[in-house]
Amino acid sequence: MKPRILIIDNNIDIYPQLKTAFELENFTVSYIEDGSDAVKRIFQMIPDVILLDLQLVDIDGLDLLRIISRHQNTRHIPVIVISEEANVEDRIVALELGVDDYIEKPFNVREVVLRCRAVHRRNKAYLSKVSEEKIVVNQLEIDSSERRVFCAGNNVDLTKTEFNLLLCLAKLPNRVFAREELLQQIPSKRAKLSDRRVDTHMNRLRNKLGSEGKHIQTVHGIGYRYVN
Repeated sequence: MKPRILIIDNNIDIYPQLKTAFELENFTVSYIEDGSDAVKRIFQMIPDVILLDLQLVDIDGLDLLRIISRHQNTRHIPVIVISEEANVEDRIVALELGVDDYIEKPFNVREVVLRCRAVHRRNKAYLSKVSEEKIVVNQLEIDSSERRVFCAGNNVDLTKTEFNLLLCLAKLPNRVFAREELLQQIPSKRAKLSDRRVDTHMNRLRNKLGSEGKHIQTVHGIGYRYVN
């Protein structure tokens, strides 16, 4: 799938050159002049990169940046600011709001495209890493790097074994895990553990997860699965 870039600038004269240059780099390009319409478009398409001119007519570009950076559905989108005025104060505010780059007009089209491509590549790698570390299923969020679990936004205190069992199930929702497989998640000095140890830990895990515990289903005669 081609990466999508949304250009938000009230100067339509810059669009044809940018469109051609981005398409040569395999981007899908969209353009919009009005900041108020841009808000709707951003939430509709969720672009991979936004190229934003701060000097918009109907909305302050910094206000648009605030909307993008604070909403959970858009705050991951990299934004590159382009601006004619070298306003140091605006630049500082934009950087504080998390913009990925700041380019002054007039600019070299090729340089803009290469910067956007580099930002997109870094963001794609970052999102891939985050998705490997975090699992979100139903009302659960599991952070494997921090070994933390949140249920409907609330922290759930799990033992090491309970966390390992939940992570194992949630990584592959709906897959049935045999008790023998799940036993491998239970640390023990004993050479052999009873299958029933799994049942004990699963019951405790269900209780700690509250209403979300119902998604851990027993598959009689085999083991367990986490249903999403």
